[in-house]
Amino acid sequence: MRYYKILIYIVFSGSVLFTQSAVEPDSLYKIGNQAMLQDDFETAIFNYEQIINQGNSHPDLYYNLGNAYYRVNQIGNAVWAFEKGLQLTPRDKDLQFNLSLANARVRNRIEIPRSMLILEQYRALKKSTTLEDIILIAAAIFMLGAFVYFLKKYYQWQSIWVSRLIITLFVLSLIIHFVALDKYYEISDTKEVIIVQPTVDIYPAPFDKRETVLFRLHEGVKAEVTQEQSDWLEIILIDGKKGWIQTEKVRYL
Repeated sequence: MRYYKILIYIVFSGSVLFTQSAVEPDSLYKIGNQAMLQDDFETAIFNYEQIINQGNSHPDLYYNLGNAYYRVNQIGNAVWAFEKGLQLTPRDKDLQFNLSLANARVRNRIEIPRSMLILEQYRALKKSTTLEDIILIAAAIFMLGAFVYFLKKYYQWQSIWVSRLIITLFVLSLIIHFVALDKYYEISDTKEVIIVQPTVDIYPAPFDKRETVLFRLHEGVKAEVTQEQSDWLEIILIDGKKGWIQTEKVRYL
């Protein structure tokens, strides 16, 4: 019986300690912001990262975290934070500007291959909108078409222009729904990482042998993951270069 009471006491004490140690995100955010004002960027990073580790995310959180990493010269982590923020608010001018500053300090400047103008504009459109934005626009256009169709039937309009407007709205809604589907598959099927170690070697296979290094990259480079194997990732760059890197040297977007 005595051992049973001791067990209850240990469990209760542990739960109390856990509750006390689990600091609220708001408190951590305030501590981080105060540390930023005092130029204590390491403390700010520690508190912001704790919030993220608890499963929370917000554009302002990633904005502040990126600024803190930038000030301590961790460019890879700064790029990662700004990119994460833009995933939530892709049209945020402050995040876009700070990301451009961080990218300007990335040593590997990989140029994006030129493609057709219409394709570049389409990619830019997708990048500047979230999946929720696209679905909302498509639904709004569809509802507008349905509303005009209802008015046409109710008032018995015979105008050919009204019929053409209804068809145009429905076709436009269908096209935007296809864009939403493309965006969804892009998000769900594409895994991207940012290199966060100052310098990393890329290998032709998932093993570390100095004599087989393909090329070298520096922090801040973005890459797409094509394979995952144990502690290794196969990545491909926008210029087509491909190779294997250790998982610990990158952060997933």
